[in-house]
Amino acid sequence: MVKIKKHHNQDYPYLLSQKIISSIELSDSFEQKNREKLFIEDICKRVEKSKSVLYVLCIDDKEIGLVSLSVTAIEEFPSLQIDFLLVDKNYRGRVIEELDDVKASEYLIELSISIAKEIQEKVGLKYIVLLPDNDDLREIYQELNFSKLNKNGWMFISI
Repeated sequence: MVKIKKHHNQDYPYLLSQKIISSIELSDSFEQKNREKLFIEDICKRVEKSKSVLYVLCIDDKEIGLVSLSVTAIEEFPSLQIDFLLVDKNYRGRVIEELDDVKASEYLIELSISIAKEIQEKVGLKYIVLLPDNDDLREIYQELNFSKLNKNGWMFISI
């Protein structure tokens, strides 16, 4: 069974971050694993301060991925920012039957688009934006129809 857990305005960001770090398998590379831990800890602090909302994707009560979202403005246009998207290393690149035969990353992007459309009706969002962590991710986001926004590496998709 697929479930989305929504976390916002948490009182205990350390506990939330440790729970996520212990339940989602991070990268094998020591350096990348540490970067992922730092991102998770930072996102949980942002959630506590109501700067971001965290959505955790679960299948049969197993946490397999997450996406953190916040509202921002890009070139004066209200936008939904994907602060961080992470998929458990054992589910990366895999098509998952329980997710209607899509990858977890694609499912989380579709969730973000759905949330953006709900918000758009209230505040007029124009884009979903993100800053890929590396060139491999940039290629993946291009396959998901994100376009390059500027020289700083930001990417966007129109809502």
